[in-house]
Amino acid sequence: MNRTRLKQKIKKTISSLIVYALFCFICVVSYNYFKELNTEHFYTLVADIKRTDGLKVGGFVRLSGVDVGTISSMKLMPDFSVKVFMQIDNEYKIPDDSSVAIYTDGLFGDKYVAVLPGGSLDFMMNGDEFEFAQDSVNITEMIELGVEQFQKNMEANKKCSSSLTEKK
Repeated sequence: MNRTRLKQKIKKTISSLIVYALFCFICVVSYNYFKELNTEHFYTLVADIKRTDGLKVGGFVRLSGVDVGTISSMKLMPDFSVKVFMQIDNEYKIPDDSSVAIYTDGLFGDKYVAVLPGGSLDFMMNGDEFEFAQDSVNITEMIELGVEQFQKNMEANKKCSSSLTEKK
């Protein structure tokens, strides 16, 4: 009796392992199939940007205000610049003399990559890199600079008004 039970347990174990292996095989094949299916509709473009404040993976890439792709990854380089990799929908062709800039959606919204189209009749291909990329503008620094300039102007106005009142 024990021998029969042992054989049944071994058969169940082997059957379970076969089912599990088959399941894993189907998962791997499905993953690779859908991965290839997903990337066939996009091509990758790259931009080398010095400052990417607030830019995020998954952020939008826009051309003339239209979403044409997303930021797929960003990599910090040894010179501290950032390589920004963008997935662009195959539907959109970008002239090869185009450039990119980082803009903010509204005053305090999310950052996105704006493609500034060139006039070339040749288009960028998968893996191409933009020749020119404008860095992100830090809004906090801009506000601090404006406040500093305002304070300087106020001091200059005080000096000017005090010299005018002394002359009278």
